[in-house]
Amino acid sequence: MRQLAEDYWEGVLRRNPILATFYGDYRYNSQLPDLGPRGRADEEAALREVQQRLAQIESAGLTTEDRITREMLQIAITAGRDALRLRLDEMGVDQMDGPQVWLQELINWHPTDTPEHVQDLIARYAAFDGLMNDYLDALRDGIRDGRTAPGIAVERVVAQLNALLNTPPEASSMAAPLRENAAFDTVVKTTRQSVYPAYTRMREFLEDYLTAHARREPGVWSVKDGAEIYALLARQHTTTDLSPDELHQIGLDDLHQIHAEMRGIIRARGGGETPVRAFSEQLVHDPSNLPSSRDELVQISERLLAAAQATLPRAFGQLPKLPIIVKAVEEFRERDAPAAFYFQGSAEAGRPGTFYVNTFEPSMRPKHTLPALAFHEGVPGHHLQVGLAQEATDLPAFRRLSAGWLANAFVEGWALYTERLADELGLYTDELARYGMLGYQAWRACRLVVDTGLHHLRWSRQQAIDFFFDNVGLTDRETINEVDRYIVWPGQALAYKVGQREIEAVRAAQQQRLGDSFDLRAFHDELLRHAAVPLSTLRVIFT
Repeated sequence: MRQLAEDYWEGVLRRNPILATFYGDYRYNSQLPDLGPRGRADEEAALREVQQRLAQIESAGLTTEDRITREMLQIAITAGRDALRLRLDEMGVDQMDGPQVWLQELINWHPTDTPEHVQDLIARYAAFDGLMNDYLDALRDGIRDGRTAPGIAVERVVAQLNALLNTPPEASSMAAPLRENAAFDTVVKTTRQSVYPAYTRMREFLEDYLTAHARREPGVWSVKDGAEIYALLARQHTTTDLSPDELHQIGLDDLHQIHAEMRGIIRARGGGETPVRAFSEQLVHDPSNLPSSRDELVQISERLLAAAQATLPRAFGQLPKLPIIVKAVEEFRERDAPAAFYFQGSAEAGRPGTFYVNTFEPSMRPKHTLPALAFHEGVPGHHLQVGLAQEATDLPAFRRLSAGWLANAFVEGWALYTERLADELGLYTDELARYGMLGYQAWRACRLVVDTGLHHLRWSRQQAIDFFFDNVGLTDRETINEVDRYIVWPGQALAYKVGQREIEAVRAAQQQRLGDSFDLRAFHDELLRHAAVPLSTLRVIFT
């Protein structure tokens, strides 16, 4: 089993050389992924071989860890082969994770400390033209097969390309960081001759695609095999067999309970029976509740993480060694990015974990929502869980380093669970901060309703936006960015609440079983020492 897990991960890194660089493995630093027919055939053959070898390993007698590894390999194989069979790449126009941002993100972790590393980066820039050909061919296949991208995603990506191409190559985020490097002129030349022409072709293609082919319906139900695609993605992202209808109802039920808590705070603050939406809008527009600058947003985030770090020993025996820093989201993607996100660090690459906070239009980022955001994305949320997973060297590498996409419900459920845990630890210093946390809890409940609404119940984009405005205290920009995110990532938003509920249920079962001997620190340490696991496996850990 261990050898199979190692071989599987080696294949993943070989086929995804940018991912290998991200994890500090520099063997493929001059290469880009093959997005064409040969690359897809290579992946299919590799996954089929892993599946055949996995079938030869008997489940009986396996240790708990090997049983978890077996299940996660099966999830990975099924997800990969389903994506190839249903050609999910044919819909791959994405304002958050497309070719228009790949190279700009790459400069954050591709090393440039030696001439050889810089030459590898130049080789990648030179190869980008070929990658773009394969990417556009996949979109053409989608036109033929009836699987096209939603119009709103295409509009956003075209706007990103316009901004990028209006920036001189030497000032671009791909070249500017190397201004003091001896190879700067070569980097600029390659960017001008290979990268910019590729982006120009992408923009020209998408401008025509937008008017002639992009789908008008936001839901994936409207593409060929849409119902099957969404059912598969829902199972993958939740690692459960909950149906879209069940997920929709869970969201509505949770939202009802969270609103009751929010209304209690409204009444305690003299708001009487003011509706949740009206009270939230007052906070969003209260000048005393709004940061005055980009720098202030970063500074507040740093203080929040420092306060959280100081409380961690009360709830955890094991803490990660990898540090975490705060950074503002880069300008090239801040307009379309969420309010914050976590960027995984790497001990091998000497890169800390990063809590990215979006400082675009700081006057639209109310202070009362920042605590829950910092605790979710930083500590005790993503950084603590991911950092400990990376240090669990007795586990297979694919589980330590990349289990997030195989056990997304655990990863996101943990981070959402810690928003409530932060309340237990006294990290919300006033009722407004608690209200912000509850608003974010309502936000994740709404995700169940809206994601299933868009992709299963055939809601319009405006229906989804209106539901958010009525039920969650997010700003206009945050709300619209969130809905557009769900449109391009069907099913991903389902992970958060489903994972949180299961972690809370496992904790409650342990408390009931152990009574006064229940130890919160021991529970958390045991929960996290296995890295991220499918929810279908979670209860095995405690039996």
